[in-house]
Amino acid sequence: MYAVNDAEHDARATSPFSEDSDSLFDEPQIAMRTAPPIPGLFVAPIRLPLELANDIVQQCMNLYFDGRDVNQIMLFGRTASEHNQNMGSGLPTFLITLLHWLAEMLRDHLPEKVHEMLFPPKDAPQRARQAILNLYHPGEGISPHVDLLKRFDDGIIGVSFGSGCVMNFERVQCQEELFGEAGPLDRNHWDLYLEERSVLVLSEDARYDWTHGIDGKQKDFVSGGIDGQGEPDWIDRGTRLSITFRWLLPGADIVGGPDP
Repeated sequence: MYAVNDAEHDARATSPFSEDSDSLFDEPQIAMRTAPPIPGLFVAPIRLPLELANDIVQQCMNLYFDGRDVNQIMLFGRTASEHNQNMGSGLPTFLITLLHWLAEMLRDHLPEKVHEMLFPPKDAPQRARQAILNLYHPGEGISPHVDLLKRFDDGIIGVSFGSGCVMNFERVQCQEELFGEAGPLDRNHWDLYLEERSVLVLSEDARYDWTHGIDGKQKDFVSGGIDGQGEPDWIDRGTRLSITFRWLLPGADIVGGPDP
């Protein structure tokens, strides 16, 4: 269901960050450490190797962020074709390496059709892919949004580096829910703690029918223990780098063309 139109721009395009101050009177919500039951949302139970993650962060900082007053970089590439066996032609080598790692890492943790959508076979039609790099300092976030429906296709991969944070998911209300016809046990909000070096996949309902965002906070209230069964605790945020891979719809990669 295409529940939000493109009037809701990519949140960072119009307002780079949300900065919400924590209130002493707010009742803190406990964030989960495992994926909530949103169809199409997956969090791999394993994380990227530390050495690989550190190398990627170092290259991103050296190439794009150190000494520059920027917090976002957009890069573009194309998938393999019969004449080009590179998974991400046009992207820097370290991002191509990351894509290869992700393809193998996620193979046993995603449904086959989702894995093939994210990492198509070599004989699949060539497609354009965007990699977006966002740098967050403690206290910074991003407004809740659904990625642009007329620009990006299904299948989004998000990788966290340097620090964890809580990502908030809100169901986009359809007409039935607005008029009270939704089931009484339906839950419209989930908070998920994204560990440093964790990998998140959004597809189907999670991509189209739920907004995702990050509150601008200095720390997060998270369920305790690796399995989330312990006492909840506050976790301070550090500087976090996120790398997101998204497919562009046909024609969306043409600069200056008509709005698809």
